[in-house]
Amino acid sequence: MADAEYQDPPPPNASKVARRAIILATISCRGLIDDEKTNASGASDLAKKANGWLYALGLDNELSDWERRVISTDFGHLPERDRINASWLSEGLVILAWALGYAELPVFDIQCDPYETAKALGFLLPESETVLAKPSLRSTGELKEYNEFIFNVHWRIRDFSLNRRPYDFESLAKKAWGDPVLRHGLKLSEKDIQIEGQPLFKAPENIWRGLGSITQERHRASNWLIGYASEDFYEVTTDT
Repeated sequence: MADAEYQDPPPPNASKVARRAIILATISCRGLIDDEKTNASGASDLAKKANGWLYALGLDNELSDWERRVISTDFGHLPERDRINASWLSEGLVILAWALGYAELPVFDIQCDPYETAKALGFLLPESETVLAKPSLRSTGELKEYNEFIFNVHWRIRDFSLNRRPYDFESLAKKAWGDPVLRHGLKLSEKDIQIEGQPLFKAPENIWRGLGSITQERHRASNWLIGYASEDFYEVTTDT
């Protein structure tokens, strides 16, 4: 089939977004607690409780093969890469929670509070007290506006990771989404994205790489929300 005939899938409805949010909350929780050595017993009990909750909600049939493997692995034995990938899902989760009206958008360069996000969605509560009860989504306009924002921020970080050069991000932003340029916590320094009080091209590597991880997960969640590329959350690309 010719590329011109390809069509993106329809965006997920509110119910599907709510179910995916509950799943991500469970998987990210597992990644975040699997290495908590100081309270191994309590963390293990939490993992079992979260798994049981997910199954009680009837969402086990929507798990990907990787998600199923994560929650079925004995506590404390997740491979490091799986643990890291699972924990970073919290950054996509907060975007779904925002889209559902259960969280505010976090500042673009600050990691979210995964525990507060999960709590807001009704983590471990009966179904009637969770986001599953009466889910609704923000307007298409809001979702697409954020998508334009996170796409361009992600592009800039990727460009810098490849070229390590200054860039007039302010002009790009004005062209991409217009005024006001400063939104979602964005700040500029020397016309570039500002991180911790300095322009991106002067930031320490650990800082901008961390921002890259945050942005990629939020970009993927945002793309999924607008129906970009795939209905499968993990097959959604973050092309820039």
